[in-house]
Amino acid sequence: MHQRRSDNGFAALSFPCKLYAMLEDAESRGFDHVINWQQGGKSFKVYQPEYFANHVMQDYFAQTKFKSFQRQLNIYGWKKVHHGVNKGGYVHKF
Repeated sequence: MHQRRSDNGFAALSFPCKLYAMLEDAESRGFDHVINWQQGGKSFKVYQPEYFANHVMQDYFAQTKFKSFQRQLNIYGWKKVHHGVNKGGYVHKF
């Protein structure tokens, strides 16, 4: 379905840079039904965590477990949205 992200130097990028690249790639690479920006573009949501961990995440990150991805989000200041239209997504103050 989609190919591994193999741009020169991609592996050396920080987690936030890889996250942004993945979210920007989602529609064009055909996995926007799995993870995508939410309404308003200030948060994103993982719609299919198991599929994401098994088929998408490994193309962008060294992690292979969804819990590891969530830990990285927490480390970099992403917060889970608990109310409103974007409930279940992740938002960052910047």
